[in-house]
Amino acid sequence: MRYTIHHTLYILLSLVLVGCQLIPESDRLIPVKTGDQRHVLLEFTGFRCVNCPDAAETAANLKALYGDSLILIALHPASNPFTQGAYDYTCPEADSIYQLLGGEPTTPFPTGSVDMRLFENGYFLSPTEWATKLTLTSNLSPLTFTTDTSYWLVEDSVLGVQAMPDGSVNMNYYHRHVLRAISNQPFASIPDKCNPAHCTVVTIYSDQTKQIIDAYETSWTTFSTAP
Repeated sequence: MRYTIHHTLYILLSLVLVGCQLIPESDRLIPVKTGDQRHVLLEFTGFRCVNCPDAAETAANLKALYGDSLILIALHPASNPFTQGAYDYTCPEADSIYQLLGGEPTTPFPTGSVDMRLFENGYFLSPTEWATKLTLTSNLSPLTFTTDTSYWLVEDSVLGVQAMPDGSVNMNYYHRHVLRAISNQPFASIPDKCNPAHCTVVTIYSDQTKQIIDAYETSWTTFSTAP
């Protein structure tokens, strides 16, 4: 059964990255050295979710603990009611990843995923599980895989609206590390709505099941001027 799920994920993610081409087979062998592996915490969040600011703080604390070994990406999936309304921080790719992992309109928020890894209870983890699962994942020795490479455009400090735990609405809330787009080719440009000074590109290396095995984050300025 697990093989079937992983095989399905592989096919689905290939389909949702519309208009993108797969990296040639000869270019996919990426050596990952023990001790160099970085991990990705995907935060599934929405501006109508009153508990999501606390989850964002949990993620920030983990980032402070792990430093450059942990990359945070916040996804606002359009198919979840917590993201729907007058304010829109969604992108199609965020919803595709969400549904790929089994997300539904009834999936409670906040939730997250460590490296898109399948754990005993599924892909989605409550914020109280993030630290434990991240520790477990970090203790696994990375190996050499045949990989797919994708590029995730992330924008930080997106000023907007957020429902708060005390029931108030913060009209000047900074949404952190918001996913804006995914491509299997390096980005030539970014959407006009994005602030280049706040954008980074996360290069994601995934194995055949689409589990993330390593990642690298660089500023848009560095990425766009690289030879």
